[in-house]
Amino acid sequence: MKDTQENRTHKITFRLNEQEVKFLDEFSKSAGISRSDTLRNLIRKMQGNASIIKTDKLLQTLNELAAEQGRVNNNINQLAKHANQYSPNLDPKVFSQFNSLLARYLDYQEDINRTFRKIYKSIS
Repeated sequence: MKDTQENRTHKITFRLNEQEVKFLDEFSKSAGISRSDTLRNLIRKMQGNASIIKTDKLLQTLNELAAEQGRVNNNINQLAKHANQYSPNLDPKVFSQFNSLLARYLDYQEDINRTFRKIYKSIS
């Protein structure tokens, strides 16, 4: 069923108290949609047909994850720098293990990046 303006023939009017309208407005603003769309999505969700995403919190979480990812990358660079400085004194097994762990990390990193792209596409 297509959700278009012409299919909407019923107007519903009801009253909310101050706390309820404040919640509805804040939720709608954080989701980036109108009050009406918020209520329509809630109805669809109750019918099992839609999802409501609070984009501000999602984007904040994604930013935090990206920052953490940057810190991990920085730590890896520091480890590599120290390993190169002390390479004559290090056991070759250490380099082998580091390379193995780095390869696993890069695989995880690619999975994370793919997931981020999917999330961004789903909310844009």
